[in-house]
Amino acid sequence: MSNPFRLALIGAGMITQQSHLPAALASPRAEVMAIVDPVVERASELAKSYGIAPRIASRVDDVLGEVDGAIIATPNDSHSAIAVSCLEAGVSTLIEKPLASTYQAGLDIVRAAMEAGKVVAVGYSTRFRPSISLLKTLLDENYFGTIRRFVHQFGTLGGWAPLSSYNLNRQTAGGGVLVVTGTHFLDRMLYFWGYPDDAFLIDDSANGPEANCTATFKYASVPFPFEGVARYSKTIRLPGGMVIETNKGYVILGDSDDAEIIFRAHSNPGVEQVIRSSAQSTLHGSISVFQQQLEDFIEASCTGRAPKVDGRQGLDSLRLIEQLYSNREVVNFDHYERAKARVQL
Repeated sequence: MSNPFRLALIGAGMITQQSHLPAALASPRAEVMAIVDPVVERASELAKSYGIAPRIASRVDDVLGEVDGAIIATPNDSHSAIAVSCLEAGVSTLIEKPLASTYQAGLDIVRAAMEAGKVVAVGYSTRFRPSISLLKTLLDENYFGTIRRFVHQFGTLGGWAPLSSYNLNRQTAGGGVLVVTGTHFLDRMLYFWGYPDDAFLIDDSANGPEANCTATFKYASVPFPFEGVARYSKTIRLPGGMVIETNKGYVILGDSDDAEIIFRAHSNPGVEQVIRSSAQSTLHGSISVFQQQLEDFIEASCTGRAPKVDGRQGLDSLRLIEQLYSNREVVNFDHYERAKARVQL
């Protein structure tokens, strides 16, 4: 049996508590060597709650000589400094999404990884959903016909509530609901269709992080141009999911890890087809997307291959986020609702 992959968890907040630590403990390849958090009592309580005894530290530098890889789950504006320190010490990094709070900070991470010859993976865990891989294959094969437009939305009252409250500060988060909630879909959109030719945003921010936003995208440099809309909210419950309209019908995919692809043909709108792969993976469906993400990161770190979502893909997401924020209309909430009506949902 090969030696376990020695792992440090940097940041003992909610995403580590609920997702990263359970994934690491479930992995047959990982050994949790350290939990790092400036609030050491929080890290200690987390370890105690899972019945483990890793090293507890308040500083990343204290554990770098003892680990092979690190999961960085700290406020977005701290990702770059922590990741660069890890990479320069020869420690590969899996960074909770987004890669960083700015494109330039993300670029610093990618450059450090290249210079160190180490892996950077970005925590876009929804890419590990079996429905996403299947949909990508079917879209590439033109299985559903020619795309006309797409719509994605997701909204909850209050949104994600991390222990550090970093999302309440535009600088630490790098933005508002577009970054905290929407960035998962932006990554999937880039995976499906590449970088759009144009992108525009309306949101309700007033110097702080926006609570509501609607983004529009245009894909013009394709044989059959199409457009898309994405809407996110921290004040309104919106059923999460995506609809793609094609010349043949509608493709519908919910926003959960176990969602299946549904197709409604224009020729027979009263009938739904559930589209699933006949090949059953021994990995997909049997473990969480966070564990799949971790196993992919460990394999990439040990073999030198690229992870499923690497630093350059994370940079593309940051580039698109910054483009949207630089090409936007800011309105108050009432005006936002009226402005949103100009966008065909």
